[in-house]
Amino acid sequence: MVLIFPNEWDRESANTREAMAIKNLRASDLNIVFRPFDILSTDKGDSTWHDSLTKFHAFALIEYTRILAFDSDSLVLNNMDFLFLSPDSPVAMPRAYWLTDREHAKQILGSHLMLIEPNTHRYKRIINEAMRSGEFDMEVLNELFKDSAMILPHRRLALLTGEFRTRDHSKYLAPDEEEEWNAMVEASRAYLVHFSDWPLPKPWKSHTEAQWQAALPECPDDDVEKPDRPRCADRLVWTRFYTDYDNDKRAYCGLNSI
Repeated sequence: MVLIFPNEWDRESANTREAMAIKNLRASDLNIVFRPFDILSTDKGDSTWHDSLTKFHAFALIEYTRILAFDSDSLVLNNMDFLFLSPDSPVAMPRAYWLTDREHAKQILGSHLMLIEPNTHRYKRIINEAMRSGEFDMEVLNELFKDSAMILPHRRLALLTGEFRTRDHSKYLAPDEEEEWNAMVEASRAYLVHFSDWPLPKPWKSHTEAQWQAALPECPDDDVEKPDRPRCADRLVWTRFYTDYDNDKRAYCGLNSI
């Protein structure tokens, strides 16, 4: 595994929580390759996503033939090695299914998981476009690869935590929109889940009790236990994702919740 992170976290004099996490990871016996880079930022929009361009440094890792890149606000649920056997393609991404409208031809690619072939020329092209446009990572990649990227299936690979907070699951279940949603089944089958519950802060940041309660998936009175799922399954699964992330942060990075 290659860990891309800001240079400033790796300085001996640094005493931030992030620097402490890097030191703890370096002291562990985990098989991690550490690759500090300069932060790539945009001033557009909310500060939550300002540094999202930093992921583009994955395209510069030319010592690797292929890389599966995913965001730090993700939780790996199952092994994804099979993706490296996919047909050759410079860039492969799932659709941003939550933005997909079948009535319109335009399809938007999601950038929170990318199967890429690192390439110096392509890396420079991406960085130049990002600096020129000032856009977020997803917009940059769609501008450059919307007509050429190989499409990965969104179901199981591009699941959002926000999916457990909505009542209409047709976009995620597509093309089987009529299938009954089962939070327990989808969570067990998913390879990766991406934390997306705005305005609830990302899982490594602190949140108020009010923010947490406002984000909790609904648990209506008519939601009853069934043979294949407990009552309030969406809430149970969603909460477990945050608990698991917090436990991993403590176990591997040596950090407690803020």
